[in-house]
Amino acid sequence: MDNSQATITRTFTLDKQPCLLHIPEKPNGFLVLYLGDAGHYVEEHQSFWSEHPARAELLQSLLNRGYTLFTCHLYGNGWGSPKTTHLLQQVFQTVKRQEIVNPFIHVVSEGMGTYTAFRWELKYDIPIRSHIMFTPCLDLKAMYNQEQSNQLYFKKLNKELAKAYEIEEKQTEEQVIQPATLVSTKAPSLIFHDVQSPYYSVHEHSRRFEENQEQQGIPVWLKLAIQPILPRVTPSIVHFLMQQETRLDSPI
Repeated sequence: MDNSQATITRTFTLDKQPCLLHIPEKPNGFLVLYLGDAGHYVEEHQSFWSEHPARAELLQSLLNRGYTLFTCHLYGNGWGSPKTTHLLQQVFQTVKRQEIVNPFIHVVSEGMGTYTAFRWELKYDIPIRSHIMFTPCLDLKAMYNQEQSNQLYFKKLNKELAKAYEIEEKQTEEQVIQPATLVSTKAPSLIFHDVQSPYYSVHEHSRRFEENQEQQGIPVWLKLAIQPILPRVTPSIVHFLMQQETRLDSPI
């Protein structure tokens, strides 16, 4: 990502977690949260997305259009835990105090980051303008059940969930998985789903989400894809965001 003088990246820390705020040269008043998949990291002045060429190109395109961007490390692989969503809410409030932005925000997320974003939206009734998703995790229970056939990854996942939710591993299924349901939103969504993803099946996640949202009359645009998805879809993403900005209040 271009760290020129025209674009300012501020680093701040909440609960020992690095957070980034990217400010464009000419802000358009709209705010974008971006969250990565498992393994996403945020460090001083950089993140996995800002260091990955294709993802960085998307971030730079949004900055060039005037979008203010923010993200946070969120304790690593937080899987939408209460601790994670609480921190994300603190980060959001901090950004709103520092910048003049429209209250309805865009969310760009990938994999596990999508699940965290939806858990945050639900818990704090966040005014979302739109969701852009890349191969999202939309049903934690479906993913958990699928991964039981891969014992090596399943053990790792169970440890991560127990750590994120601050419980014993033997409590994970009862306290985290059984209550989990397919996520939903009142905001329009654009999804690019890698049909070859070994972790997030398009049928168990994006397709079921699409059907559920359409039953509620909420638009979803689901695009089936193969890697590399970025940067070829970047223009479509920018166009979609702008389509949701014809009204300054709720886009629905």
